[in-house]
Amino acid sequence: MKSSVAIIGLLIATLAWGAEKTPEGAGLAAKYPGDVGIGKDPAVIFADDFEGGDLTRWDDKGGTIAISEERPHGGTKCVAAPMEKGKNEGGEAKKWFMPGADRVYARCYVRFSEDYQYCHHFLTLLANEKRNRWAAFGKAGLRPDGTKWFCSGMEPWFAWGKNPSPGELNFYSYFMDMEIDRKMNKYWGNGFFPPGPGKGKAASEARVIPKLGQWQCWEFMVEANTPGKADGRQAMWLDGKLVGEFGGIRWRADGDLRINCFWLQHFGYDESDPTRGTHKERQTVWFDDVVVARAYVGVRVEK
Repeated sequence: MKSSVAIIGLLIATLAWGAEKTPEGAGLAAKYPGDVGIGKDPAVIFADDFEGGDLTRWDDKGGTIAISEERPHGGTKCVAAPMEKGKNEGGEAKKWFMPGADRVYARCYVRFSEDYQYCHHFLTLLANEKRNRWAAFGKAGLRPDGTKWFCSGMEPWFAWGKNPSPGELNFYSYFMDMEIDRKMNKYWGNGFFPPGPGKGKAASEARVIPKLGQWQCWEFMVEANTPGKADGRQAMWLDGKLVGEFGGIRWRADGDLRINCFWLQHFGYDESDPTRGTHKERQTVWFDDVVVARAYVGVRVEK
């Protein structure tokens, strides 16, 4: 589910970065053509191009996610995470990096099947209290108090079937000041939409719609706030272009609560999935060239 109130008014343009210019294009990746050696950069927390042929570098895996050789973005391998109606809800893999960092970037290449429609949840960064790496999981419907968890995901939003597939890019976020769904009296992730006309309501006015059937570079950043201040931020990029930047967010009340998990997921067909009625029998997403870092990564530069 998604909150009925989309948080759009928090858009902060490049001023959100203070004196620091908002990065675009090839950032950290520019130093590592083909991403060769990027995992050894001091700013990189985790990297996986799946060329090892397994998922052993990930801490927890589930569902259908598996190594694939079907049209990888780079090299000879990637991973696929299909969903099948009535059989499975997709696939996922988690990587923890405890105790975490105050600002984290996650870059991942994504390819949707050519006939793809919609999903429920997608790529996510989470902050878990350092004594419980599962603190942010299983919290749908709840609002974090800033001491144990918060999270935000870069997702395509289907707008109740009005947006073209796979949906409009937005953040699905759980934070201290999130708005309640007054109809259900629960806290579902609030949406942060990139600027543009229509506010995500109509296909003709949709803003940033990823492409089907081809690889695109997805990247997003979450920065924790100073406890007691609403100076948290998040931003997203598509193919190296900044498409959404938001500030004024209170993620946490405790300075020890840091971002410490990247969740690579393709999830849907569950009972609470509002897009279920629109789905085909099978939908697949492929992922490749994952880099999680303390600095902007950007598009992969070919050799």
